[in-house]
Amino acid sequence: MKLLMHTCCAPCSVYCIESLRKEGIEPISFWYNPNIHPYIEYKTRRDTLIEYSKMEQFELIIEEEYGLKEFCKNVVKDLENRCVNYCYRVRLEKTVKYAKEHGYDAFTTTLFVSPYQKHEELKKLCEELSQKYEIEFLYRDFRVGFREGQAKAREMGLYMQKYCGCIFSEESSNYDHIISEQKVRLFENKITERKIRLDWKIPNLELKPYKNGNKEQINFIYNLKKEVYQKYVKTIYGEWNEEIQKKLFDKFMKENSKNIELIYIKDELVRIL
Repeated sequence: MKLLMHTCCAPCSVYCIESLRKEGIEPISFWYNPNIHPYIEYKTRRDTLIEYSKMEQFELIIEEEYGLKEFCKNVVKDLENRCVNYCYRVRLEKTVKYAKEHGYDAFTTTLFVSPYQKHEELKKLCEELSQKYEIEFLYRDFRVGFREGQAKAREMGLYMQKYCGCIFSEESSNYDHIISEQKVRLFENKITERKIRLDWKIPNLELKPYKNGNKEQINFIYNLKKEVYQKYVKTIYGEWNEEIQKKLFDKFMKENSKNIELIYIKDELVRIL
């Protein structure tokens, strides 16, 4: 069988090629992935596949197209469904057309190895293209070997990408990190605005949010509220000890901790804000 296999990357090829070879099928790898961005990512995945093809001695055909503009024009109106409506279709239809025009018996894709792809939608699309272009679709559920293939790819030192391919999947893969950085910047901006408003010119000044209350912070806040604490104790408890001090501190922080910031100069706690 002369099989053309659309190939998304080298790591995903590992198990697919090994399992097909065990069946006596020698696939020809077909690189066409205009959905991979930015260019450095596109180039790295392509070049890694070229390197891998030499290591494992299989034929590789490269259809070169870095299609950022076309990708954006086609997905911008429906980003949530971009995989099925554009990314899968544009790559697989190109593969099937090439296979038909160059006398291949069948086609398949390494996308079937990933548990993160929309497997059933992929299968349905391939069946549709098979009928449209009158060429056999060789279906294999390669997902059973995904972990095995990934492990071998790491052992070989192949580049392992961190996201599916397009710029929107890159954003999704880094979502938690992006949100965390946003929170940090908001807090830093808040500190800067306070310094500007209060006209603080003191060198080595730092504003820190109250968090857990170490011994220094507990004693510092207690001393600021000493009169209030002692008056409260006489009214409620009638005596004073460290245990009561801790209870009062916990009560005070529960009520006020969200609004407390501590001012430090050269790591020395000097004021509460």
